[in-house]
Amino acid sequence: MRKLDQVGSFLRPAKLKAARSDLANGKISQEELRVIEDECIKELLLECDKNNVYYLSDGEFRRSWWHLDFYWGFSGVIKIIKEKGYVFKGIETRAEGVKIVGKIECKNHPFIKDFARLVQIAKELNIDTNRLKLTIPSPAMFIYMLFIRGGFNVEFEYYGKDYARLKADILKAYEDFYNEFSKVGGVYLQLDDVSFGSFCDNDFRANLEKNGLNADECTKEYVEYLNKSLETMPKNITTAIHICRGNYRSHFSASGGYIKVAKELFAKLNIDKFFLEFDSDRAGGFEPLEYIKNQRVVIGLLTTKVKESPSLDELVSRAFEAKKYLKSSQIEFSTQCGFSSTEEGNEIDMATQWEKINLLNKLNETLENQGF
Repeated sequence: MRKLDQVGSFLRPAKLKAARSDLANGKISQEELRVIEDECIKELLLECDKNNVYYLSDGEFRRSWWHLDFYWGFSGVIKIIKEKGYVFKGIETRAEGVKIVGKIECKNHPFIKDFARLVQIAKELNIDTNRLKLTIPSPAMFIYMLFIRGGFNVEFEYYGKDYARLKADILKAYEDFYNEFSKVGGVYLQLDDVSFGSFCDNDFRANLEKNGLNADECTKEYVEYLNKSLETMPKNITTAIHICRGNYRSHFSASGGYIKVAKELFAKLNIDKFFLEFDSDRAGGFEPLEYIKNQRVVIGLLTTKVKESPSLDELVSRAFEAKKYLKSSQIEFSTQCGFSSTEEGNEIDMATQWEKINLLNKLNETLENQGF
């Protein structure tokens, strides 16, 4: 039967949320929080194992954002509080961001320590460490954050407008991170990215045009930039990329099918595995999959945003639709996104989270019985 992968994040347990609140209020220390994080991660790994989730992450339990915590881990990058958050469809995020104040470097990145601890926890639980994966934002996502979300024609405190130097330093920081990740036992790294999902959105594309940018040219640039970064990846690491349309407290930020980016992204990105969203009409049809080469594709049929799910029969039918464009051996199934891209989590409960995981198990079992 197909090995069940999952985008990465899981809903934070109540005791973890309480502990983070206690830390913010000075009731516990960072070390005491870490003990509670370890307990919650152990419980998550065991629950995932029980529910046949093969590839295991720490649920992103040690971070508050799927992306910002990683950037804050680089030297030369600091956390800032902004005047307003990023506006999703119907909601505004927490007003936190990044500021470049020095040379961007990877020195003692906290995610390396966190993953090394995940390896230790897995060994304590007799779980094969080759099943572990880490999720981080992609280097292209960093460029998107700085030059599009952060403002157009932006000038940086340290780099000024020497964009070539800044981009080169980001690539080097990622290269160093990849090597450190491999040294602590990492064999599976997933890059998360909303830039390409944004380039599928007509309103977003129009806004780029108003600011002198072209979405197709940006797509080409970002794919080339990602490929430069992937060239520095140790050969023992399996690479994946999750192309998301935004996920904050069950809200999204972009719409549109992948066809607008498929010729560049699917045909030219040198990645091992794509995680793609196909959970609603907003995500478009499966036709863009024809541009996939020989990569595996994790098709996200189940939304993590709401309690409701399609019937098993509907999922089976859609799986066979996807098979028109890919070999069966290339296809896996998952939710379309994580359950908790930020610490707030999506507006569903724990029971729903595991119901969706078990529905995916039923889908895989049914498809196997039907010779998929």
